Amino acid sequence: MSEKAKDGELLFGQFLVNEKVVHVSDIVEALNIQKARTTPIGQLALKNNMLTMQKVFAILNAQFNTTDRFGEIAVKLGYLTKESVDILLKIQRESRPPIGEILIELKKIDRDQLDTLLKKFRQQEYTSS
Repeated sequence: MSEKAKDGELLFGQFLVNEKVVHVSDIVEALNIQKARTTPIGQLALKNNMLTMQKVFAILNAQFNTTDRFGEIAVKLGYLTKESVDILLKIQRESRPPIGEILIELKKIDRDQLDTLLKKFRQQEYTSS
């Protein structure tokens, strides 16, 4: 069961805090774990044969002196198209662990709570759209 909202993971996390199920610090901890477990775009591009290691290093070197994201630099350098970056971002989003699963791992909620809260979250989401 997915818990991703159209505006991202933070929405569900904020919902859990508003419902007083978890504390803000629990969400921050879960988001930090999620970020640590998210495969970088460069690694995904290598795995999917979209970039060579040499090009990944060139992008990383260019990224060192700017606030531009990896994908933006790859497009500027002509190594990837915007469409390729979008595909990689989609793969990245779909492969990162959901925040609810991480909260279960952290023993902040259990599976039954997650299922119930996801249903409630979705109902609220649909009625407020």
